[in-house]
Amino acid sequence: MNPPAPLRVIIVEDLPAIRKDLEYLLHQQPGFTLIGACATVREALVLIQSTRPDLLLLDIGLPDGTGFDILEQMRPVQSKVIFLTAHQEYAIKAIRYGAIDYLLKPLDLDEFKEALQRVSHAQPLLEEQIAIASQSFRKQKLQDNLALRSQQCVQIVGLEDICYLQADNGCTTVFLNGGKKIVTTKFLKDYEELLSGTSFLRTHHSYLINGTYIDRYHPKKGVLYLKDGTEIPVSLRKKEIVDLHFKKLL
Repeated sequence: MNPPAPLRVIIVEDLPAIRKDLEYLLHQQPGFTLIGACATVREALVLIQSTRPDLLLLDIGLPDGTGFDILEQMRPVQSKVIFLTAHQEYAIKAIRYGAIDYLLKPLDLDEFKEALQRVSHAQPLLEEQIAIASQSFRKQKLQDNLALRSQQCVQIVGLEDICYLQADNGCTTVFLNGGKKIVTTKFLKDYEELLSGTSFLRTHHSYLINGTYIDRYHPKKGVLYLKDGTEIPVSLRKKEIVDLHFKKLL
């Protein structure tokens, strides 16, 4: 059986030193072949149109726009994507809202290899992933939807449809209104961080709850009851936070 064809890669990065580092690192990785590199949105769109790459290594901040501008003009997006970004908290959060892979600059070799391995098994981005990440980046806050990555695919869900999230052996199970559940590949603490400032409340080391689905709270029992009857434990460590949440509602 013949091995799969290598993924054809374009690098879009305006800093020459980082672009050269990426080219060097990519040449060391089997299963990937570099077919082009450029530094601007305009150059990238021309290069992508003519080569149809399998994978984009895509800087967010470019001299004439952003990596999101490129993706929004590529419709439909038929490439896998790894974003490149410096330590910009709002940019990183936006990318994570869309469940899109990213690398921090300066680059780390092990992280680079891991990202390539992950993306080699991934599907091209959904338009909804791009929209979630792009709008969150531009408005610097989470929008109404969140992308959830499971072992099989990426699913888009509305925040209002998430009842609660439960830690499960290094993964997180997301329970939706209506009984459906999705097992994702992220840790619960990742979702706690992503959903900070929203209606979600950490009640226990294993539970993150959407406050809009809470029916009642029994502080002496240390139990929250959701509107569908689900019982959620409140740990001693989280009791003060939960108590404060309900005092604010009074």
